[in-house]
Amino acid sequence: MTDSPVTEPSDAESHKHGAGAEPSSPVQSPRLPETLRWLTFAALALALIAAVLAGLAYFFPAHNHASVAQQGGDAKINVCTAYKAAHKSVVINTHMQNKNPNDAVADLAVATNARLALIGGGTYLRDRLDANTAAPADLVSAVNSFADTIEQLGINYLGNAGADAQDSLRHDLDSQITQLDKLCP
Repeated sequence: MTDSPVTEPSDAESHKHGAGAEPSSPVQSPRLPETLRWLTFAALALALIAAVLAGLAYFFPAHNHASVAQQGGDAKINVCTAYKAAHKSVVINTHMQNKNPNDAVADLAVATNARLALIGGGTYLRDRLDANTAAPADLVSAVNSFADTIEQLGINYLGNAGADAQDSLRHDLDSQITQLDKLCP
């Protein structure tokens, strides 16, 4: 170590670190920040476009459920198949007999199955009509009438309606079944 005073850097060194000189860094490039800025704006623009398209797809779908259901088969066949299934369940469950007439719980179970077949059958048919919007108008009208009647019968049974209220509905039901059997051979 010497006792010489520390001096200011030489002119060459001060030129390197002077006010006009850029610090040297091998990693930085003058175009890198501009490129990153452009990529950031592009990513934001793409995200905004994706969000707008997702919102449009959510609020304005390309198709509805009814048209998708129609692709699976003929609407008339689908509705007729549903009618036949509902009609069969109504016939089976409204004509069911208790095998042990002295069992009140069994009587209630038989009656409950009949009411369920009536009310559930009407709801089932309306669901099938909603899924098969291309069904012929006469078939739709007949199935809706049948569904109304069996549901009303079921509600009347739940409310212990008398025979006079049920007899007219049963008569209507017979004519509706005749009409539907012609429409759905």
